Amino acid sequence: MTTKRERFLKAARGERVDRPPVGAWIHYGSSFWTPAQVAEAHLRFYRQYDWDFIKVMDDFRLVLPDGLEEITDPAQFEGIVPDPAVSLPNLEKQAEVLTIIRAEAPEAAIIDTIFSPTQTLVRALGETVIDYFKADPALAHRTTARVAEALAKYAASLAGLGVDGIFLAINGASTDATSFGLSHQQFHEWIEPYDIQVLEAAEGLVRIGHLHGEGADPDLLGNYPFEVLNWSDKVSRPTIEETRPTYGWVPMVGMDEINSLYWTPSKAREELLAARKAAGDALIVAPNCTLHSDGSPLLLTALRDSVDLPLE
Repeated sequence: MTTKRERFLKAARGERVDRPPVGAWIHYGSSFWTPAQVAEAHLRFYRQYDWDFIKVMDDFRLVLPDGLEEITDPAQFEGIVPDPAVSLPNLEKQAEVLTIIRAEAPEAAIIDTIFSPTQTLVRALGETVIDYFKADPALAHRTTARVAEALAKYAASLAGLGVDGIFLAINGASTDATSFGLSHQQFHEWIEPYDIQVLEAAEGLVRIGHLHGEGADPDLLGNYPFEVLNWSDKVSRPTIEETRPTYGWVPMVGMDEINSLYWTPSKAREELLAARKAAGDALIVAPNCTLHSDGSPLLLTALRDSVDLPLE
């Protein structure tokens, strides 16, 4: 009998399985919770819907120097992760969450979420980070390099915690506001190399690239070392059909994270079956991005049950 963990790992390698693995994720608003509370929320969600994998959300923000709320002087960036060799408190908490989940759900595949180094900074300090970086690319490199080193060190430790994969959220390759108006040149110069550093550190795990945003360009990720692509296929390339043949990535896709809030269960099943057919059932069935936390439980049940439906 195929276990949930085996099913996920085989599918991520492009191997045939008894049915596609399925899972979902939401934000729990847990940035101020204890690791035990965060783990419990994930485990409840996992058990309620009988997912194959647990994607652990990364809601603990980078800890800032005392008294710093936002950058008002470029010199303040030097105090952000001044020594990347020192363990970061937010990552220590995340590691504790992962340890608890692995002990409580040994049968499940576990995926840890890591935001790209630049997005890690934006999540902690706000979008003005990008303005400072555009004005001083050398500052962007110095600061992002330190964050990337800390994240890479953390990514390299995940296998020892029993984690099966990482989900790297990639910002900067789309045409909407989530890419902060970055040009392709800026993306290649001070986004791409640091994302790749983190992914390379996670070699041996299933590496999932999340191409975030509308109008995203998968061709910008040609040098990224990951095996699975998660993206909003209705508003960005590639199509599900071309993902594997053209790029070599296993698609992790199926449920529109925006419009599904108003779907009926039958609509959800229709869309999910269409995604399975488009991929020839060689996919991981999942939301295209984080689902609304107030979405209908009936839709989540439809998502889980969709992998048990026969393809016509």
